[in-house]
Amino acid sequence: MTVERVLSVAEARKIDTDAQQRLGMPTVLLMENAARSVADVARTLGDRFVILAGAGNNGGDGLAAARHLGWQRCALHLLAEPDPAKAPDAALQARILRAAGAKLVVGVLPDLAAFRGAVWIDALFGTGLDRELSGDARSWVEAFGRATGPKLCIDIPSGLHGDTGQVLGAACRADVTVTFVGKKRGMVTGDGPAHCGRIVVVGLGLP
Repeated sequence: MTVERVLSVAEARKIDTDAQQRLGMPTVLLMENAARSVADVARTLGDRFVILAGAGNNGGDGLAAARHLGWQRCALHLLAEPDPAKAPDAALQARILRAAGAKLVVGVLPDLAAFRGAVWIDALFGTGLDRELSGDARSWVEAFGRATGPKLCIDIPSGLHGDTGQVLGAACRADVTVTFVGKKRGMVTGDGPAHCGRIVVVGLGLP
């Protein structure tokens, strides 16, 4: 009998830290492995994609996934520009896409009606979110909720507390949530089950 692995936010961070420090795996390699798995699942939902990306590593996962999906098939909208000092891997993904010719729209939501039926990908906030959403951040999460089409969340639906499953003001609702290494506690408790949809656990290439 297989025991399902459920991780706290701290345990998930410890796995990432161990991969970096003990195994010597670059963080951008972990991001690349995550993004490839996200793209594999996203392709099962459709062939046009709208990616809403935050300025941190969750956003970087979404931007990297756009390369694997083919950026020409993706509308790329960033809540804010990744800061190279705070999120160097996410900033790198943005630079790569721009060098390839992709258009990254910063601070402006897509026209929901223009992308009716596309696959919507939530790459706004990851498991580290522990404050109630407000302002533009909340508006983007709410816009994701109004969009029409299959919806995929990366790691955890944005706005959902990673440990408690509490909705932090507003939270995305997914048809599919692609999470890494193991489910997070917040996905299986509180409001988590109602927001995560089908959960797909994927690896990060850890030996």
